[in-house]
Amino acid sequence: MTWLGIDIGGTKIDIVLSDDELQVVDALQVSSDAGLGGDRLLDNAIAAARRLAGPDVRGVGVAAAGVIDPATGAVGLASSTFPRWSGTSLAKELGARFDVPVTVDNDANAFLFGEARAGAAVGHPDVLAIVVGTGVGGAVLLRGEIWRGARGMAGEIGHTPGHGDEVCTCGAVGHLETIAAGPSIARRYAARSGTARGVAEIADRAAGGDPVAHGVLADAGAAIGRAIGTAAVLLDCPHVVLGGGVMRSWALMQDACADALRASTLGGGAGITVRLGALGPRATAIGAAAAAAAMS
Repeated sequence: MTWLGIDIGGTKIDIVLSDDELQVVDALQVSSDAGLGGDRLLDNAIAAARRLAGPDVRGVGVAAAGVIDPATGAVGLASSTFPRWSGTSLAKELGARFDVPVTVDNDANAFLFGEARAGAAVGHPDVLAIVVGTGVGGAVLLRGEIWRGARGMAGEIGHTPGHGDEVCTCGAVGHLETIAAGPSIARRYAARSGTARGVAEIADRAAGGDPVAHGVLADAGAAIGRAIGTAAVLLDCPHVVLGGGVMRSWALMQDACADALRASTLGGGAGITVRLGALGPRATAIGAAAAAAAMS
């Protein structure tokens, strides 16, 4: 048997076909075209998934950005990165096209579920996950179960305040996402240097001694450290797992994160471990496949 995992993000859509052991049998990545609206995003996901889906697929797991209604599998809330995405009934739309059970969850929840099943969170019942890419997502594992909260919003650490005065993609002010997300890092670098660069090139420049590049990555790392500190005090999760494309630059953010965590946390952050996920760039899609398998 195989399981299809679909990770619908702001920049790309990752799809994996996995076996019962969550080993990836096949994989595909396409552009999401999220800025063109929810219909285009959904069409891209379905078309790509059909390219991998074979007769032995027994379930489909979907991981999507935004707040997902756990009862209906629909997108409840989404940021401006995803125009006309709110209200999209992913479970209904995917279920109509694949004659197998479909499960839908928030992308950060799927990331953490996969890491808990086969990655860096195996054996740990209480874990915080932070996923940093086009946006900043978060998820919480408590007593071995994903905690979704009353409205499916639990763990949305990217939209916690106290990180400055910039307007977030959600319309609120001072959220973690305004400092740590990939587009935010690029925007802050351009504002300080007068040069537009992507996160990967900013990281290269930081490694080469560019003080502006080093500064914006350090700011992002420090903001993540403070956010971890807040969550650690509230939830007492001793393990933190990080993922997302921006975390490819983690070596340039790690020290600032650790310093901020020590400075802002009760007990100086003692007993809190922060590590990168173990499942690699397809972790969220693998987690979605794992959720599909668990539902069967």
